[in-house]
Amino acid sequence: MTKLLTVDGIEIEFEKQDPGHACKWCIYVRLKKNNKEQTLLMVKTDEKPFTRFTHNSGKMVCISDEVLNEIFVNSVNVSSIIENLEKGANEKKN
Repeated sequence: MTKLLTVDGIEIEFEKQDPGHACKWCIYVRLKKNNKEQTLLMVKTDEKPFTRFTHNSGKMVCISDEVLNEIFVNSVNVSSIIENLEKGANEKKN
């Protein structure tokens, strides 16, 4: 059964592990509620994480570049990714 939580903030971290570790990736889900922060979930896997950015329009759910950009603007250490996305968008226009 899925648990529905309402929080003030959420952080999702994808951490690539050193080759000496028992897994290749750790994924952390941290929540903030009422000025308290807690790691809700840590997942260990050897498979590279897959992410999806979607928008629910009320009629259908679609993959969304706008949602991807909105999330990445609020992320840490992604300035080079944003620059590459902007370069790609400018190249498509030209």
